[in-house]
Amino acid sequence: MLPPTTHQIPHSLPLTLVVATTPIRVASSTSNDASTRLGIGLKGTLPWPRIKADMSFFARTTSRAPAAGTTNAIIMGRKTYDSVPKHLRPLGKRISVIVTRDTSGSVREGVLKELEARKMKMAETAKAKAQAAAAEGKEVEQNGSTDEPITDALVTHSLDSALSELDAVYGASGRLGKIYIIGGAEIYGAALRMKAVADATQTKRPVRIVMTNIVRKAEGEGAKNEFECDTFFPVQGLTPEDGWRTASPAEVSEWVGETVTGEWIQEGEVEVQMVGYERLD
Repeated sequence: MLPPTTHQIPHSLPLTLVVATTPIRVASSTSNDASTRLGIGLKGTLPWPRIKADMSFFARTTSRAPAAGTTNAIIMGRKTYDSVPKHLRPLGKRISVIVTRDTSGSVREGVLKELEARKMKMAETAKAKAQAAAAEGKEVEQNGSTDEPITDALVTHSLDSALSELDAVYGASGRLGKIYIIGGAEIYGAALRMKAVADATQTKRPVRIVMTNIVRKAEGEGAKNEFECDTFFPVQGLTPEDGWRTASPAEVSEWVGETVTGEWIQEGEVEVQMVGYERLD
């Protein structure tokens, strides 16, 4: 288990956990009652088939910088990083921060090599598009502006060090956008164990959850309507009694930079709903 976090970051940027979950009924070992847990994974991958609505929402939310000249950070464990298709990592227009227990330096070396290759590929793609546009007599869009989000990667040994390094490298110069935690379960747990702290202005850092609820549509009597999961989002509940309040659709829309209605969306064999929560301090 990752160590508890004690980091007190000297600004009030919210820490937002982005997660897709599905409700799983779990029988109690001590009684006849059953509880509901929020499943997030199965055997190191997603329990559900590719869901375009959720994947595109994640991509837009995490890459959309709040202001020109800033870039969002996405903090994840090494296994979550490895689950990203190799040709897409590190994810573009974001600062990927990989938390790992590796002390040999091999993970860092591998990530930095992939970063270099990713930047080269992105530059080649931009150059090809510019050449194609010029050949058609179209105005060539200028890329590489300092106002655009960058693609970068950091490797750290804990969530504390991830926040410290982000603040030192990007936050102090005003280039850090939003901070997202994207998994897996241990990183979520470390973030949820963080205590609300106040900076010199006595402003506490908000801790939020932007959650995609996923359910399988029942297709008839006896149909299986749950996904199999072996990994769960580490919360006991999301009610005021548990220390959380449900955010309004308008609030969630402001958090992510696009309209979120909270309504269920049907896609293939599943239905999805985007909702938000904020920790009560």
